[in-house]
Amino acid sequence: MPILIIIVSIAVLIFLHELGHFVFAKKYGVKVEEFGLGIPPRIWGKRVGETLYSINWIPLGGFVKLYGEDAKINDERSFSSKPIYQRALILFAGVGAFFIIAFFVFALQSVVGVRTVIDDDPVGEWENPEIFITEVMSDSPAEEAGISPGDVLLKIENSSIDKVREAMTLIEERKGEETEMELRRGGEVVTLSLIPRENYPEGEGSVGIAMARTAKKTYPAYIAPVRGVIETGRTTGMYVSGIYTLIASSIRGEELPPGMQLTGPVGIVDIGAGAAQRGLSDYLQFVGTITIALAVLNILPIPALDGGRLLFLGLEKVKGSPLPEKVEYSLNAVFFLLLIGLMIVITFKDLGL
Repeated sequence: MPILIIIVSIAVLIFLHELGHFVFAKKYGVKVEEFGLGIPPRIWGKRVGETLYSINWIPLGGFVKLYGEDAKINDERSFSSKPIYQRALILFAGVGAFFIIAFFVFALQSVVGVRTVIDDDPVGEWENPEIFITEVMSDSPAEEAGISPGDVLLKIENSSIDKVREAMTLIEERKGEETEMELRRGGEVVTLSLIPRENYPEGEGSVGIAMARTAKKTYPAYIAPVRGVIETGRTTGMYVSGIYTLIASSIRGEELPPGMQLTGPVGIVDIGAGAAQRGLSDYLQFVGTITIALAVLNILPIPALDGGRLLFLGLEKVKGSPLPEKVEYSLNAVFFLLLIGLMIVITFKDLGL
């Protein structure tokens, strides 16, 4: 059920993104030939008025096919005949929809309760402080025992804990000895055993986990819009910084920083399912975060994405004429295939193949 919830949630996000393009196209009088979820071949389609609404086999996005989008057509209802600013707004509307969705999701989460990292001895009142597993190192006792990021550490050898230093002390005392840990995973409590290492790689610890003490903090409804803006901005900055780090590391031929990795559709659904199991607050955090990730990805100046098409419009404005149709079409096609190929490679990695 959590997996289905995440798949439906992502489908709704894609629908609303494409709806942004659709609404602004209609606003400026552009004929919408097709509104599709997924990438063809087509599973189902129904024409309503002048627009074909379709569901397609490859569940990696969606599209709005605009009349005159790929070729210059001298018709007042064609996309290509509209002023540059109108075409830019139609293209940006999809990304704008993502930012609006994220704002509302984060605002709602602030009322439900935001899980926040706190100190072991925080000032102020916090709801239900607990130890959250943020990362599990490869080839560590924790990974071998089956501990997963997102698990909540409840007990070590029947000793209840809610502070990081307590957990670290208990683990250090049991180096080389079989140790029982009780964790909450979603709505289920599981008990696992492992042996903390006496010798271990630097920065990993004897068990191989990273922990954070977290607690929920709720905000009054009148503060929710402010929290929505703050969290949307913070998450956007985080993803922009992450993309910069990814590009810089690739150029320098360096490995990605610890804890940072590329995740495909399978990995995203798996992470989202875990968040849904942990409760409404974590589910909303996932939806808001993935929405910002999709917005930042789409606005990148890469052909085949909205940002790439906005780049072409910028070049058209500067040079006074559009790029040759064959050049633009070829660039979009090549980068689309590259993006699909990258997605397939990452998906195989997520599946461990």
